[in-house]
Amino acid sequence: MTIRPTPAFLRRAGVCRWDAVIMSDVKQPPVELSPSYEAMWTQLTSELSPLIEDGALHQAIGRLSAMLETMGPGGEEPGARNEDDLLRGRLLSRRAELYLDLEEVDDALADAQGAWKAGWRDASTMAVAGWASYQLDEPEAAQAYFNEAIARKEGDPGMLMGRALVAVELEEYEEACADLTHALTADPENAEILALRGEVHLRLSDLKAAERDLKAARELDADDPDYALAMARLHMLRGQVDEALILLDIAVGEGTDVALEAILMRSHLRLARGEHRLAREDALRASNIYPEEAFAFVQLANVQLAEGKVSAGMKAAERAVMLDPSLPDAYAVRGAALQMSGEEEAAREDLERASSAPAELPMFLLGPAYDSVEMPALDSSIFDMFGKDFDPSSFADAFGPGGKAGSKMPGGNPMGMLDQLFDESGNIRGAFKPIFEMAIKQAPTLMKNLPKSMLGDMDEEQLKKMDLSNLSAEDLEKQMRDFYTMMKSGKGPGAPKSGDDAGSDEVDSPGKIDEE
Repeated sequence: MTIRPTPAFLRRAGVCRWDAVIMSDVKQPPVELSPSYEAMWTQLTSELSPLIEDGALHQAIGRLSAMLETMGPGGEEPGARNEDDLLRGRLLSRRAELYLDLEEVDDALADAQGAWKAGWRDASTMAVAGWASYQLDEPEAAQAYFNEAIARKEGDPGMLMGRALVAVELEEYEEACADLTHALTADPENAEILALRGEVHLRLSDLKAAERDLKAARELDADDPDYALAMARLHMLRGQVDEALILLDIAVGEGTDVALEAILMRSHLRLARGEHRLAREDALRASNIYPEEAFAFVQLANVQLAEGKVSAGMKAAERAVMLDPSLPDAYAVRGAALQMSGEEEAAREDLERASSAPAELPMFLLGPAYDSVEMPALDSSIFDMFGKDFDPSSFADAFGPGGKAGSKMPGGNPMGMLDQLFDESGNIRGAFKPIFEMAIKQAPTLMKNLPKSMLGDMDEEQLKKMDLSNLSAEDLEKQMRDFYTMMKSGKGPGAPKSGDDAGSDEVDSPGKIDEE
């Protein structure tokens, strides 16, 4: 878990002392205002209500501030507090709520602490302090505040949800799930709480429970983009690409208010299905909306290289490296672009640098679902998955440069790629198996979307008849192993003959890739 810096509010002068005072006498019950002060408070709230309803929160804050200025200094010790102190605390508490609504979280926290010091000890004051601390990325402080709030108002759904969010931040998923379940007993049709519990279930690797909660949230609000994205991630884990894409259409929408991970996930899946034009449109849209996000340009480069647009892919990859020089994915895609351009030494350097750390794009796309199940294809960088005997340079060599017509498409050296797929015993490397199984499901769709120039002698009728439903992964693995063995022996079609250079076969670069 990342070690966080000292909270900003604790670095401010005097706040550490106040925090110690707050925690020293928290057991004192809240005190109510006297009838005369309660009448004064009621009059003030009637003045504030129209301003708040009209969205004039700063004017409401100004009215509260003016009243606070008319009051004298408060008592420094609990025993010295008087009725003015209690009214001051209530005014500060209300102003803290308004500051929180305006996302002015530092001021919200300061007022909540001031209200507590003045003796106004209610659950809402502590909840404001909890939410403010959470937004200031101080989960430990937020948790303490929410604990105090819930101790004074048990079963409040909003406070329980706040504490659950903090627990997620602290990776205390069981505690988060318990709080959300408690919250749902009081508010069973709260879509936000259901969706959050669904994501917590994902982190706990309980896919059935996650699906149940996310479905329930979407039944309550089918158009919410966040719920659609969460459900799409679940489908993606299961290899259900069609279902994921339907939900991603909702998550992405038509405007510019779109989550980067949603549009990049849709681009990624469209690219996997061979829908190059649509994949490129999504990647371009992402790079326009998020011009400072390296992930957008990594995906754009992926799409452009898949289309054979090496120069454009290189520019996108360079942009990704410039935006985030620490991102392994940026070096991986630039290395691929360099290799396709024939710059083998520079490509090898980038690919080796990319292999030194796990790829981050899968983590970004899957979010809370990333660690929910054992998926070797996503648990580490592609290079780490190949095993300790894997050589990035031989991987690069498998994508050899083309002849006079330009760079080849990836896979220019079939035997080089097969050597990476199979280990020395002739078995498919373990890390490839989940990719292999997903590829089997998608093979008919992928084949039907390939450019005609890459299909060889296979005609459209053969594609229509393609059916892998009767073959298991084991059957196909055996056939591929037999084919690999035959190729290694020099007996297979296109296998390298004695004296041939497997990496220098003359293959013209494919023509312009069809876009749909």
